Amino acid sequence: MRKFLKTLIIFGVVLITADRCFYFVLKHSADLEVDKRLEDVINGNINKDILIIGSSRGARNIIASQLEKNTKYSAYNLSYPGSNIAFHKFLLQSLIKFNEKPKMVLLAIDDPEELVYNNSLNFRYERLYPLTKYEYINDEMIKRDKKNWFSKHINFLRGNKSNLDFRKKSFSHLDTIQQCGSMPIHSQNENFKSLYSNKEKIYNVDKEISEKVEDFLGFQELCFQHNIKLIFCFSPNFYKFNRSFRDRIQLLCQNENEIFIYDTLNPIYKDPSLFYDPVHLQKKGAEIYTKEISNFICNKH
Repeated sequence: MRKFLKTLIIFGVVLITADRCFYFVLKHSADLEVDKRLEDVINGNINKDILIIGSSRGARNIIASQLEKNTKYSAYNLSYPGSNIAFHKFLLQSLIKFNEKPKMVLLAIDDPEELVYNNSLNFRYERLYPLTKYEYINDEMIKRDKKNWFSKHINFLRGNKSNLDFRKKSFSHLDTIQQCGSMPIHSQNENFKSLYSNKEKIYNVDKEISEKVEDFLGFQELCFQHNIKLIFCFSPNFYKFNRSFRDRIQLLCQNENEIFIYDTLNPIYKDPSLFYDPVHLQKKGAEIYTKEISNFICNKH
């Protein structure tokens, strides 16, 4: 019996020691990340007047450094390609919790996929997994059923296979992040067909997902509670502007918020050389669009 207890104690000590050592694996995993923006948020390093939040349309189409130069407000882009409104709400919550609140948030609207199912727009869990050494991130994973409660006390349970990839990460061709957080594109998709569509699409409210609508309203409520000016931004597509979707967003838009729509009558947005694909601008197009947003902010605020 004594031998068994001794073995059990040794095993427990080894297990606890190994688990404590695994914390350094989690720490190294965070150090290897090339996109440091979320970690900067929870470390309180993003204190800007204007924050751009969205998916790839926010990341590609709005250049924060140009916005800062044009408006004289400090600006930063926290848009993540492939992210949905639930992730955007999480980013805003995190930003408010750990940083000085921004004066203004630009939410780049995914036209017309903002509130409906789209398999390319998700909660970006892979951005959280490398940061589970932080209690705040791990608690968020527990809340979203990606980790269990015991991970609060056992480091092994915070791990993921991505934490065991010890290769230094690097930017991809499309996702090279500028110092201001923006990711403008300098090329064109080889499959892009440069034929502008004048056919106006009709938005179907019946396809909306209630959780997305709830998060969309919740995003607005966060801005209202913290006295943050919120502007919904519609960026150019290489097809006719969807007025029925605009009307739906306008219906959900609280009175204190604003909607910015690019100049739909400007023929320059029918120039295929400004686009990467039908829903993303190249850098030249992004500069034109960002200038429009800058003028809107300067004229109204």
